[in-house]
Amino acid sequence: MPKISKTKWLLLIIVAAISIILNINIVKAAKSDETDPPSWISWQEKKIKSDSGVSFVLSKKRLVMKDGSNHDMWESSKDYLVQDVLVSDIDRNGDEEVILLLWKIGRYGRKKPFWITSDEEEYSQHIFIYDIKDKDLQEKWCASDIGRLVTRIKLMEKDNAILLQEDTDGNCTLWVWESFGLKNIDNQVKFIAFGDNIIHKNIYEYADAKEGGTYNFLYEPFKKEIESADIAAIAAETILVDKKKAVSDYPSFGSPIAVGKAIKDAGFDIAVCGNNHALDKGIYGIDVTTDFYNENGIICLGIQNSKDKEYRPYEIISKNGIRFALFSYTYGTNDIDVSLKYPYAVHYLPGTENEKKKVMEDIKKAKKEADFVVVFVHWGDEYKKKISDKQKKMAQLFSDANADVVIGTHPHVVQDTEIINRQNGESTLVYYSLGNFRADQGRSADTRIGAEAIFFVEHTYDGIKLRSHEIKEVSSYWRD
Repeated sequence: MPKISKTKWLLLIIVAAISIILNINIVKAAKSDETDPPSWISWQEKKIKSDSGVSFVLSKKRLVMKDGSNHDMWESSKDYLVQDVLVSDIDRNGDEEVILLLWKIGRYGRKKPFWITSDEEEYSQHIFIYDIKDKDLQEKWCASDIGRLVTRIKLMEKDNAILLQEDTDGNCTLWVWESFGLKNIDNQVKFIAFGDNIIHKNIYEYADAKEGGTYNFLYEPFKKEIESADIAAIAAETILVDKKKAVSDYPSFGSPIAVGKAIKDAGFDIAVCGNNHALDKGIYGIDVTTDFYNENGIICLGIQNSKDKEYRPYEIISKNGIRFALFSYTYGTNDIDVSLKYPYAVHYLPGTENEKKKVMEDIKKAKKEADFVVVFVHWGDEYKKKISDKQKKMAQLFSDANADVVIGTHPHVVQDTEIINRQNGESTLVYYSLGNFRADQGRSADTRIGAEAIFFVEHTYDGIKLRSHEIKEVSSYWRD
């Protein structure tokens, strides 16, 4: 057997050593790939000053709390890689908290469930919340693995006690503090609206003869649909009265107060009362109607009580962290006018340039206060499916004022739906007419077919957006 020279032995030893080193590095790299946080993470760098005077500096995945003299007071654990930080009174107790989005080894927060004997040795994502205590931070709530991959977080602009998270699929979730931790709340609002509710003579006579004077039978077929919505609106075209002798049919309507009770029992949140029959019973009818709806927790739009001392062009309703500004206008009130004595009684569509300017100012102001603007409008030509030029021009005015959705009534037949695009990249959804909802108007088959407007509004990282919309046919004939 030939001898191997010392030089060759040395070379073999070097090659073997290199091979071992390479294998060790490969194993280390593989293990690192398994345990390192995902590469898609955007690690934030920021400085936040709290109301208490201390500052929080996030840099290189570490959070440091500094006093007014810029001295370090607290630093996040070296075991935590901090992705982002927010400061807010998340639990609404009057004191600010520090909210960390972080990564750490293991799925659990401060403590593991007693039945868990071991934890995973990989990075997972968490929300940790700390109380600001003098010169230190005290753990308040440390969540287990979030369960979704969160790319970024923010506080809602109009309510900074609501936390929004966006995941890698672009979906957003909302979180609020409840009792001892964060709780997920609905991220969207389902908004539904029905057309003209007109209590003709045949309806109130049937109610008296067959239903003991109650009107729940009108809305029973729609109760599940109403309950499924976060916000439900009805165009209450006939005014309420609380005297039997004031109950009447076309052309001067007066609906029993029991109609309002049925609307309440059905679960409606909004009664849209700005229409051409609003003054059929004069200021008496408006006072009865507004008093009833206000006392029963239903927002009454388009008319105002005689006791009101100022004009309220819109009302606000909040659902699931989204604030809606609601308007209602009518083209007229059948030549009945009480504006000299009661200037705020009915909200009319603008006619003059100054009036148009005022409406636009009101809507723009509301858009700053709320997240989403809905305008209900009584307009158009009766029994005509064709949209009038006046409707088109007024819809454009609302769109120019940044209204998000316009919902029309009055023609008693269903008209088209349209999207008006704006130069700022946003748009206005217009339901020109929803037709009749509940009525006994046998003029034609078209008056017996109404529509339900359905649209969803959701939170996104870039603000409140209209997610989707549709229109559903309904029968307006109450004896179906």
